[in-house]
Amino acid sequence: MTQPPPPMPPHQPARTPQIWDTDINQRSSAPPGFGPPPPAFGGSDTGGGGSGSSGGSDSSGRGRRKALLIVLALALIASLGAGGWLLWGKTGRGKKPGSQAKPSAPARVDTRLDWLIRNPDKDRDTEANGTPRKPVTWFAHGNVIRTRARDITAYDVRQGTERWNIPLPGVLCAAARKPDGDTVAVLYSKTSKTGSGDCNGLMAVDLGSGHKKWDQSLPLNNPLNTDYGNTQVLMFRGKVKVMGTSESATFAAGDGKVLDHPKLRFSDNCMENRASTDGKALLSVLGCSAGDGRAFVQRMDPETGKEEWTWKVPDGLEVRGVPSVDPAVVAVSRRDRSDEITDLISISPEGRTRAIISLTGNGNAFDAIVRKDTVYLASQGQETAAHTQENRIIAIDLANGEKRWESKAGGNRVSTPLGFIDDRPLIYQIAQAGDGGRLVTLDPRDGAPTVVKRMPAESAEEERNVAYMGQVYFEGDRLFMFGEPNNRNEHLALSFS
Repeated sequence: MTQPPPPMPPHQPARTPQIWDTDINQRSSAPPGFGPPPPAFGGSDTGGGGSGSSGGSDSSGRGRRKALLIVLALALIASLGAGGWLLWGKTGRGKKPGSQAKPSAPARVDTRLDWLIRNPDKDRDTEANGTPRKPVTWFAHGNVIRTRARDITAYDVRQGTERWNIPLPGVLCAAARKPDGDTVAVLYSKTSKTGSGDCNGLMAVDLGSGHKKWDQSLPLNNPLNTDYGNTQVLMFRGKVKVMGTSESATFAAGDGKVLDHPKLRFSDNCMENRASTDGKALLSVLGCSAGDGRAFVQRMDPETGKEEWTWKVPDGLEVRGVPSVDPAVVAVSRRDRSDEITDLISISPEGRTRAIISLTGNGNAFDAIVRKDTVYLASQGQETAAHTQENRIIAIDLANGEKRWESKAGGNRVSTPLGFIDDRPLIYQIAQAGDGGRLVTLDPRDGAPTVVKRMPAESAEEERNVAYMGQVYFEGDRLFMFGEPNNRNEHLALSFS
């Protein structure tokens, strides 16, 4: 169980929040994860959050934090029993919450803390409650929807109040990262408290109503199997694919009917065990029989199932995730170092190797984001002379594997890629002592930063406690943060607008 960081002394090292959204099964981050997984353009703006404020907090900073705690206590008394507390006024303008449209440039830079949600697992026994797998988050119908060990809960994006909750029949094992319309599928175990064994129950939930649509047991070819092993759930075009190291199956998203349950994908003992889609194409990873060692990546037309190309994984490498479908990029580990992702490989539109990008000294694949012909990575954190942590964002050309530029993103902070605003990488920089976090975009040509959101200094400590080892999302001009499962923080989540 991970303990929350101590109250932000200047020397406290920060870790990159794990975010997700790249179907790496989950992100080594599912292996544990990409993230999430995890946007010329104007000059840089480093005001309001530079390194000058990272050296410590003065008496005025302590006063602000004390005032914040008083406000939180009064809000809690006034709203006891609610799922979240609206702290200040109306929310900022932005696109409709839950919209799947591309994010647009935020209208206001300085933000306010809208709400916090108490951590319901803070005082619970992990053994009794179950150890949750990496949580999955969806946005739909004005709600932010979050998995936990034994349930799924929807919170109103504006107020943080609970809209609905649906218990799971067991402990969560895996869930589809992206829904199909309003339907999402989750895999669970009725017997395992860790979600790592006997994962053979599949349930579909309607994200609009919070009701169960259907519940199905996984079909098994081998009577000795209890599940598919290291399973991933993927949804696209009315289908649910459940894939593992031993078996796979496809279900109809509408009613759970089994559409396909192959014994082997190829006549030469190879089968699909992982996949990723961008809605237009499907990259399928196929592994071959034990001891064979061969593996392939196929690009498929998800509508017709027609194979467009097949790429053979180089000997000695194992595919651990797919950070991008188009352009095709896979994350691999060396068989003698299977506990870490060692390289990214870009694949041409014809299915041939373009470049092999070593991650040694080049960044963390779990936070890789890709746009056009460039992959953006966060480097490992380094301690500064002021005893704070900082890292860099590195841009690498997918055509030749060469570094285009690297950037501190305008401050001595730990930075994590979240996604894109237009073609500009969107970066979250974690809060420091007496100074709230920031959202910045980087010029894709040279990495020059522009601050687009500044979080308030008054809530910097709470922000950091939740974001530390947590997940960060930017949706509908709002920033959402969820803490790590089963942490001991006072709050589970908070939101800024």
